[in-house]
Amino acid sequence: MKKIIIMIAVFAVLGGVVFALSNTKASDSKSENKVGATIFPIYDIVKQIAGDEFEVVLLLPPGTSPHTFDPQPSLLKDLQGAKLVFAIGYGLDTWSDSVAQSINASVVVVDQDVELRATEENDDHDEDTESHKDEDEDEYGHGPIDPHYWLSITNARLIASNIASELAERDSENASLYIDRAGKYKRELEVLETELRGKTANLSNRNIISLHDAWYYFADGFGLNLVGTFEPSAGKEPTPRYLANLEGEVREHNVSTLFIEPQLSTASIEAFADDHDLSIAIIDPLGGVPGRDSYVNLMRYNVNQVVNALNN
Repeated sequence: MKKIIIMIAVFAVLGGVVFALSNTKASDSKSENKVGATIFPIYDIVKQIAGDEFEVVLLLPPGTSPHTFDPQPSLLKDLQGAKLVFAIGYGLDTWSDSVAQSINASVVVVDQDVELRATEENDDHDEDTESHKDEDEDEYGHGPIDPHYWLSITNARLIASNIASELAERDSENASLYIDRAGKYKRELEVLETELRGKTANLSNRNIISLHDAWYYFADGFGLNLVGTFEPSAGKEPTPRYLANLEGEVREHNVSTLFIEPQLSTASIEAFADDHDLSIAIIDPLGGVPGRDSYVNLMRYNVNQVVNALNN
């Protein structure tokens, strides 16, 4: 009887070891199939393509500006084990470099084959307020390239292809899954683009002014004319001279609405709107909140906001 008890105990211990090892292996496999994405639009596109094969972690919390984001230690914990972080680049999400370095991951910028725009320059040369910052960067750290390229649906299709290629390279056994999902998603985006261009096609007034310079790709994609931005460069307060010029643009182009963003301070532009009897409407470059909880819903929301404002 004593021998039987000993044998039972030995098997129990061995079974526990095997169970622990299998759990560790499963946990390691899950960590290996984890990726990060810096902003919600990229996160959502990755999710559409990755399916259940990868866990996708969003770095930037919804409602937060990437320009002022300060990653916290809890984010590193959520990302632990990830080997890849998808990013926009060009000064928008440079904090992803330090985050990726902390967890020994690579940063992949999703811009391959995207036709990038040069950053727009707005004259604002009051000598008493002239910034001595490096001319190649604005207050948010943007360089000579406009980084907001995901706000073009045409570019989003290219982004989807780039993400699929990267996931396929990382997980070759499921490569066909990622390519197929990307193809299906790109077809969905084509339908969306046709739908939304139909909404802007008959606008009699296509002139808009936004809070900052995030919207040139969007305007190009939908035949809109971004005649000015409230901030002369991203993050820089306008001078009186600049505002006087902007008032001239408002009159010349029959602008009746200024477009603000939920992630940025709006006190100054709202005061300008009040002074000039202009309406305010919200457009959102990032989403991730109810009603804008997918890239598709985000783009549909933005076009609807612009069309409704211009038609009124």
